[in-house]
Amino acid sequence: MSGIDQYDTVRHFWCPQLGQTINFAYCRKVQGGLPCTRVLTCFAPHFDVAAFIDEHYTPQERDSFLAPAQGRVERVLDTLDRVRQGREEEK
Repeated sequence: MSGIDQYDTVRHFWCPQLGQTINFAYCRKVQGGLPCTRVLTCFAPHFDVAAFIDEHYTPQERDSFLAPAQGRVERVLDTLDRVRQGREEEK
């Protein structure tokens, strides 16, 4: 097993979320210690990121960060539901 930080200095030329060059170190920890959902797409040209993920993350962790992100409408509806629930609890 290789160290989890072995590729931390690998740079990807353009992060679609941040709009800048980014190191793998940031991308592998961005979601509460788990990798970004785009890590496979962005870093596949640089090293075998799929093998890295298989080696360092459990199936449950992989399922959580590789799941498709919610769309804008779903995020808005979830936010509205949380606000509505908060107001109901205040009553």
